[in-house]
Parts: sequence; structure tokens; C-alpha cells
Amino acid sequence: MPCVPSNNYLIAYNVTPITYQMQTYTYTATFTGMNILEFGFKAVNQIKTWHLDDVSLIDKNASNAEMLVNGGFENGSLVGWQMLCSNNNCGLTVGNITQSNCHTGSYCYEGACQNAYDFLRQTFSVTSGHVYILSFWLYTNGHHSQAAYVNIS
Repeated sequence: MPCVPSNNYLIAYNVTPITYQMQTYTYTATFTGMNILEFGFKAVNQIKTWHLDDVSLIDKNASNAEMLVNGGFENGSLVGWQMLCSNNNCGLTVGNITQSNCHTGSYCYEGACQNAYDFLRQTFSVTSGHVYILSFWLYTNGHHSQAAYVNIS
């Protein structure tokens, strides 16, 4: 995967939520197979970072079955997630699991790549015609030049 952000966003952020805000997105799968949930984060410096917590993706047609693994990051690791590009041009900080400024629980993800994007991905299965609801909590202690996005492909 090249370390460039997607051009197709479900949700994009150029104005930063400076308190945790719940974000939601509903979509209907058009095929049966595997999809990729991708978060992209660009921070200004090691102090102005993004925080992601309590990520959930439920299948409304399957008794609200949770489709993601470790959406709250509560095992203190990235189990179920794939982190990409965190070592490419990120400066002094990279995305990581943190215990600082989390929405709930003890752990959350901190997107901290300086002036470039790092990506957090998880693959999940979908069934054609099923309705899925993505929800997550996001905030930044950031700056106007920070950016983030969410995509499902």
C-alpha cells in the first residue's frame, strides 16, 4: 500500500473536534465478501494528535452482530488492526496505543504521525444487502492543519 491518503472518504475531518464526539455512518453492502475499514490520521506534532476509541461496526440484519475485533483497544494492543505507514516520514512520533485521553476504558489509539498520514485498518466480512452501522469516538487536541478521514472499501 502506498502511504498516501484515500481520495474517497466516508467522513473527512479538516476542522478538528476538540472534545470527544461520536461519529456514525450507515451503509448497505453491495456484495458479499470482505471490506476494509480504514482510518487515516495526520498530526501536526507529538502534542497535537488524534484519539480514536470505541470503534464499532454492527450488522443490523444479523441481530446487531459486532463485525470488528478489539474496537475499544482494551487489550492494550492492536490485535485485529493493521497499522500502516507509521514509520514513513512521521517525525518523532507515530500512531500507537495509549492510556492518555481515552474516551472509555484504559486504552485507545493515538494517531500521531507528523505532517504525513498513518493508517489504521481492519478487514471484516459483509453480506450483500445487509445494513451496517459504523460508530466511533474521535477527538484531537489539535490544530487547524491536522486532518483525518474514514473509509470503507
